[in-house]
Amino acid sequence: MSYDSKPFVRNNPGARLRILFIGDSTAVGTGAGSSTQSVAGYFGQAFPEAQIDNDSYNGRKLGQLVAEFPTAVEPLYDLVVIQIGGNDIMKFTPFRSIDRDVTIVIEDAKRIARHVVILHSGNVGLAPFFIWPIDWIMTERARAVRRIYMKKAREEDVLYVDLFTERGNDLFLKDIPKYYSLDHLHPSGEGYRWWYERIRATLNGAGVVL
Repeated sequence: MSYDSKPFVRNNPGARLRILFIGDSTAVGTGAGSSTQSVAGYFGQAFPEAQIDNDSYNGRKLGQLVAEFPTAVEPLYDLVVIQIGGNDIMKFTPFRSIDRDVTIVIEDAKRIARHVVILHSGNVGLAPFFIWPIDWIMTERARAVRRIYMKKAREEDVLYVDLFTERGNDLFLKDIPKYYSLDHLHPSGEGYRWWYERIRATLNGAGVVL
């Protein structure tokens, strides 16, 4: 089963906790069996009273997010989770453009939220969708993008969630039917659960209480 339609949202205007998910197909939850099995959906299960907004769509790149990022939000979000970068890796966006655009996106997010988390699709070259030598090229691009994101997150004082793993210790490759969707590119619902757990661990490690 593939989920590639509407992202998980919950409208609760009086909520104490407000979270925005923004990004590409991984923020939509494409590949999961339902929207509740996306990263946003798992947050929704963990925080059943939270207001959850989701401004995401398939195929989005960083440059598009720069042009489309919300600029006026009232009240501020408690958390913005930015899930984007996989399309820039796979579609060969120049690294200098990624460096520029991820800085702008982070700065925009900081204007509308108390806490900001950013992540991309880890080591996309390991996805069974790619064969040699494209898999190797994608891994090298993912590694370079990881360095950019880590540097920018450190400079901007936001949280980077590191999903990058090497082939020898990649959980997803140990059980492809469990962690990958049928397209062998996007995560499955269990794959997104692992992403969610990494995000929560990063927040907890930084002492962020939601």
